[in-house]
Amino acid sequence: MDTMIISLYLKGLLFSILIVGGLSGLYLLSYFIRRTDKTQAEKRNRVIDVILINILVIPILSFAFLGIFIILRSRGL
Repeated sequence: MDTMIISLYLKGLLFSILIVGGLSGLYLLSYFIRRTDKTQAEKRNRVIDVILINILVIPILSFAFLGIFIILRSRGL
């Protein structure tokens, strides 16, 4: 039972890393394309802000995915 929950949590962690990383990468790409007049320090601060947001959001989202995976597994999907 414990190994199943750990494996589902790791799957949720992987999915949340991929989703949050992809969305934040797209955000940073669009930010850098639109804001060409910003200085290097402002751009660096934006990247650090996005990294900190990712560190906070990824564990919370992984537990949400864990709940979804447990519900799907209990229904036999």
